[in-house]
Amino acid sequence: MTSTFISLIDLLFWLYCAILFVRVVLSWVSLPSYHPFMRTVGPPVYALTEPLLSPIRRALRPYMGGSPIDISPLLLYFGLVLLRRIIIAVILRLP
Repeated sequence: MTSTFISLIDLLFWLYCAILFVRVVLSWVSLPSYHPFMRTVGPPVYALTEPLLSPIRRALRPYMGGSPIDISPLLLYFGLVLLRRIIIAVILRLP
């Protein structure tokens, strides 16, 4: 039973990380908003990632000093890795 929960957590983690990676690639490749790919893939990707990225960006804004590099996806990824490890450790300790 615990292996099922761990497998589910891993699946959700890797799916979200894949979506986060697509978000990063979309920020590098500047496709116009009317492009079919941006019209179909863009809105769900932004809707799933922006709620977690926005608070990180707000917290980093005073320290970034106008830097054009957005490290919020990287920090979110490391935070998710840490959260995944904590959740799995707690599940493995359950009786």
